[in-house]
Amino acid sequence: MTHKEKPKKSYYALIAISVIALLFNQFKDDVLFQGTDEIGTEISINKFHELKKQKDSDGKRYSIIGHATISNSDITRVIGRPLKIIFNDADNNYIERFELYFGEGNNEFYLPNEFTPEDLVLFDNEGNKHTYNENVRLSFTFKRIKNAIPERNEETGEYVWSYSQIRIDSVK
Repeated sequence: MTHKEKPKKSYYALIAISVIALLFNQFKDDVLFQGTDEIGTEISINKFHELKKQKDSDGKRYSIIGHATISNSDITRVIGRPLKIIFNDADNNYIERFELYFGEGNNEFYLPNEFTPEDLVLFDNEGNKHTYNENVRLSFTFKRIKNAIPERNEETGEYVWSYSQIRIDSVK
């Protein structure tokens, strides 16, 4: 092996390690498992807000019934990144924002480039379409954000959460 070949191999090894590190960081937050988990235990909206106040909710799987909505303001879509979609209960009261991926696949949402809230379409775990005002079962796993500042909302007593393994199902 000549002296010139050694730096070339080191360069390729460094690139390979960098790519692996980037992929690990991209998928470490359960992105690979988006929508592939089981249906969560159904809870009421009041119970949902109670659970947000408890640290031990971390890692637990639940489901709520609600419908998706979106304001007709400008949104920015970033390829490969989820968008927070608002979910309301049957009486149109705000529940929470859940991150869904843009697309027409299972557990995704679709919006045309120019839209009104009525254009929002959800695709459930089986690929069926649901309109913006149609109630669906949204299953998720609580994931507490431990490095949030502040960690807990002083007014509500709720911790800061994200929700992983999102699954959408028809309400039967």
